[in-house]
Amino acid sequence: MKKVDKSLFENLTVLYVEDDDMTVEEISFFLKKYVKKLLIAKNGQEGIDLFKAHKPNIVISDIQMPIKNGLDMCEEILKIEEDFPIVLTSAYSDGDYLIKAIELGIEKYLLKPINMIEMLAVIQKSLNLGKQNKLCDDFDDYVQFLLDSNPSFMFILHGEEIEYANKNFLKQLGHENINSLKEASKLCKDIFTLENLEEDENWIDYIVKNSDKSHLISVKKTGHNLKSEFFVTHKYFKSTNKSVLIFIDTQEQKLKKIENITNQILNKNLEKKDYINGLEKINKICAL
Repeated sequence: MKKVDKSLFENLTVLYVEDDDMTVEEISFFLKKYVKKLLIAKNGQEGIDLFKAHKPNIVISDIQMPIKNGLDMCEEILKIEEDFPIVLTSAYSDGDYLIKAIELGIEKYLLKPINMIEMLAVIQKSLNLGKQNKLCDDFDDYVQFLLDSNPSFMFILHGEEIEYANKNFLKQLGHENINSLKEASKLCKDIFTLENLEEDENWIDYIVKNSDKSHLISVKKTGHNLKSEFFVTHKYFKSTNKSVLIFIDTQEQKLKKIENITNQILNKNLEKKDYINGLEKINKICAL
């Protein structure tokens, strides 16, 4: 058997849609050795539901299935995310279905019975794995440099997993590196608390739903009971399933407000009443 570089697949989430139990068992046993997460659906409708819930990296699907066939499922997926990588598994008798597949722009196929190594090769080709490793490493370094150059506290999520965090943020939380933060946060659910959050609701999900405004969040420093408060803003990029979160220290924001009011007082010939109002605003900010 040809040697396979497992590292190419170790971070992938694969959605496999197949209604034949024996085929599912065989493919699952093989793929679970390589990919990070394998999602199994028994028909096209289950496939759509899992796709929406988990946002996999690639979909591998049979064509003829009950409830909703593979092509109808693929058509819905491509409406949600154009150019999403899809691989169809087909038998020789599926010729009529392949015409519709071509119309949908699906170009990757695996002929049944499926050759396992060929399946990995198709996944690799569909996602351009391995060909751009050096470029990806350089890009990772570039992103990290940009984050570290920013005085704000920032991190980037891929789905729900922390992918990057700048040094300022790690230092503030008492972590030496990104792996330490990942371990402590357990997908960002343990060290972050958000006001007005319902029980068992993920704070990231809440921010995503209300991304048009800033949110006050408390962040627990590792090894300490002390908490820092930040206003956090969120921007989601659908094409990459990545989110950028920017944390602004509440104390820093207070100082900026005080500075703005002070400049207004100093730069204008204010009446005594307006001057007093300005000082009262500063006192209120300090009391928060």
